Amino acid sequence: MNKYINQITGPVIPLPTPFNEDESLDLNSLHSYVEFLVNKGIKNVMTTVGTSRYNLLSVEEIKEVNKTVVKAANGKANTIVANPPFGRLADAIDFAKHAEEIGATIFLAYHPERHYGDAYIIDFFQQLSDAVNIGILIHEMPMRNGLGGGSVQYSIELLNKLLAIENIIGVKEEALDVDYSNELVAAISEKAVIVGAGGGMSRYLRDYPLGAKAFLGGIGNFYPELELEFYKQITAGNEKEARRIVEEIEQPFFGEVVSAGWHPSLKGVLSINGHMKPFERKPMKQTTDAERKHLTQVLEKNNWLAHA
Repeated sequence: MNKYINQITGPVIPLPTPFNEDESLDLNSLHSYVEFLVNKGIKNVMTTVGTSRYNLLSVEEIKEVNKTVVKAANGKANTIVANPPFGRLADAIDFAKHAEEIGATIFLAYHPERHYGDAYIIDFFQQLSDAVNIGILIHEMPMRNGLGGGSVQYSIELLNKLLAIENIIGVKEEALDVDYSNELVAAISEKAVIVGAGGGMSRYLRDYPLGAKAFLGGIGNFYPELELEFYKQITAGNEKEARRIVEEIEQPFFGEVVSAGWHPSLKGVLSINGHMKPFERKPMKQTTDAERKHLTQVLEKNNWLAHA
């Protein structure tokens, strides 16, 4: 039995990396932000390849971010920390060892190369597993086809082989294909941790009946109480109330902010609520003054400025 299945449940909050105006890391704000989430009752926090801007950070910066997250959680929440979307197998192993050393709960492993056949993917994760004794979550998303012809999904057959490897405990699912996501969740949810891709509570309304126990946060990044209440309602069988939260609160909010892009808007909202500065590291888009004004109006309309 995979012990992590009943440990990683409910909202998993992806953590944006805060920057100062000179684009240096703002680790103090990151520490305070993680403490805020944990004090509000969040049980899972995650650094990710995308939300955490790991494509824009150096190797040492990524390690500093991961270390800060684990220290701030202070054993009160599960910490899932990642490697970047670049580097060698040896680098991924180094990040996994670092995750183990700092006391992270799980290592989120991104395969940083094209798909040249399943055997190469299996070897990557087998060698990762052999090198450490920490639960490993597969960052599952389409891979570039090294043999030409677009992209390649992690097939159900491949995932089953990977999940048979010691220490491989599940996936952060980001297949970008609704039908395939449904198939994936239904096929492996009984034996694997599944953290659904972006879409927040809306996505979990779909995944929960298929057996998923965790979902990637959205509004919960700045209003944790709402996603915790949603999770309480859906797991208690109150689908009507859970659906009301999605349809009357979450979906209208996403509709209001999507024009500026979710990741920049999330950083903007967190800065408006005082959790971190609005700055980004180029070439990442930073919200404009006009966009921040609009975000402030949306927060005020929903009475969400009080949840910092």
